[in-house]
Amino acid sequence: MSLISASLYSEPYGITGNIGENSRRLLGNPSLDPLQTVIREAVQNVADSAKLGIGPEIVIRVRRLTAEQLEVLRQHMLVRLPGEPTSCARLTEFLDRNEAVVMEICDFGTSGLGGPTRADRIPIGTENTDFIDFLRNIGTPRDTEQGGGTYGFGKAALYRVSRCSTILVDSLVAGDAERRLIGCHIGNSYEEPENGMHRRYTGRHWWGKLDSEDSIVDPVVGEEAEQLASALGFLSRGDGRTGTSIMILDFENEGEELETVGHRIAESLLWNFWPRMMRDTPADRRFSCAVEVNGVSINIPSPEEFSPLHLFVKAMRAAREGSGDDVHRISSRRPIKDLGILAMEKGLRTPRRPLVDEDSIFPPVSKHIALMRPVELVVKYLEGEALPDERIEWGGVFIASSEHEVERAFANSEPPAHDDWIPDNLPKSPAKTFVNVALRRLKAHAFDMGNLTNGQPSTSSSGPPLARVAGKLGMVLESVGGDGAGRNGGGGGGGTRLARARASRPVFERLEHDGDSTIAVFSSEVRQDARRSGRVLTAKAAVAIEGTAAVKIEKLIAQPSIAAIRAIDGGSRSVSDRLCLDGAEGRYEIFVRMPPDCAVTVDAEVLPVRDG
Repeated sequence: MSLISASLYSEPYGITGNIGENSRRLLGNPSLDPLQTVIREAVQNVADSAKLGIGPEIVIRVRRLTAEQLEVLRQHMLVRLPGEPTSCARLTEFLDRNEAVVMEICDFGTSGLGGPTRADRIPIGTENTDFIDFLRNIGTPRDTEQGGGTYGFGKAALYRVSRCSTILVDSLVAGDAERRLIGCHIGNSYEEPENGMHRRYTGRHWWGKLDSEDSIVDPVVGEEAEQLASALGFLSRGDGRTGTSIMILDFENEGEELETVGHRIAESLLWNFWPRMMRDTPADRRFSCAVEVNGVSINIPSPEEFSPLHLFVKAMRAAREGSGDDVHRISSRRPIKDLGILAMEKGLRTPRRPLVDEDSIFPPVSKHIALMRPVELVVKYLEGEALPDERIEWGGVFIASSEHEVERAFANSEPPAHDDWIPDNLPKSPAKTFVNVALRRLKAHAFDMGNLTNGQPSTSSSGPPLARVAGKLGMVLESVGGDGAGRNGGGGGGGTRLARARASRPVFERLEHDGDSTIAVFSSEVRQDARRSGRVLTAKAAVAIEGTAAVKIEKLIAQPSIAAIRAIDGGSRSVSDRLCLDGAEGRYEIFVRMPPDCAVTVDAEVLPVRDG
């Protein structure tokens, strides 16, 4: 069977007018860059189309068309080009390139673009209008309860990252399993002479199968659509893999290497959709995401294992469960209404593993609350204050209440790009109060997190100046070795005897390795009093963090432990946190098993009698 050749239909103005080329401006001025915006909008629409009770599979591909695929595009899809000069020139420039770059956003396990293909021909009783909402209409309201977005604005973002403002859409519809393929371009409005009149056109153009009765273009369907989609390099939809693939022609990669673009896409997926990518997200809501560049997969780390998302993941679990050490209900008083739940999580700042070398969207220090509606798609990150010691960071999650009135208030406060909550978008009403109160209280929590009242350090947090000398050691523990920080003065034998037996402040000496563990070695000088009453040397280790109360630190991270104590001369040794002295004195080494990415301090004390 030979490939079908698509026909072009350029949309004329109707008798009562049309929106025209301004449809390209519907997105407004998003706060995000174009790539982030298109990923956010497209994946939000995927979430809304996941109506089959299973979590969608999302594959984003950036690739160069092969010579054969480009020829199919020229000879069978974009056979005729629009009459408007700018549109024609941009499409011609793309088709004449030897290396034509496209980006595809594909989803599987979703409902596909079903329903009527004509906006003016909707059979009575029809509920599914996805095709016309996406391809024909502009700014259609969401039809999914607590949905993520609207089709009109999502597709505007797609055209923005196409230098020729053109997309191809391949869809397999759930239910009737009809394959549909259509192309769409949005350009400038224009006019052409016709029978002594100016015939005006909106700037919207479609490529598909011509209806001989009215010359309108509908999608290519069935086997013809499947063969043409395959020849263009679309992913296979065999075995009933319903869903939609959108190919963005002449993708704007802004001069970056395609591999770098792929990593930016992976970052955008993680930053915006990690709640739906978590391992314990319910299966019917969980996103399975993949990114490919010219057929090569880009690794997407699990949110649980990627800093600083691991903090947000912990906060998300607490928010979902509604319980935890730092979980708060956010409410308004007038009117009385539960607005949502806030969960916060603190932890040591772990080394970053950015997916891109420059301009990563992940902050160097996390001090943010992820704002989201019950659909669990991140709307934005509310930035707060950093903790006094930047070796510790925090992340929070706020999920707006699913109660209809509250959820609607937050949804209606969002701009077209769904990247903010703006109370001024709402008229004076309880809804505006809900959003205002929530944001005010969330900002207060974000400020307070970085301004914790520091308590007096406990005994365990005093010690050598390790937090200053080895403060940066915590970020590079595995690569540090060599000599210690020196020894305190004072010998063990001569000089004036002390009033009581005591141990000098332990001094950091070196690092050792014990299997997968890192051992920090400290030394301490034990001196006896005249009666040699010192019987037991004890040691205690703690994480070295300056500027934060120790009682708070202990909840954040695994604590170090004393692995052994031994005399330098080899006379005695213990594999616990205490060593029997029986009146002996001299220099002793204290071995501390360290948690990862930390610096530690050690206290040593001589007890007059055996303890316990």
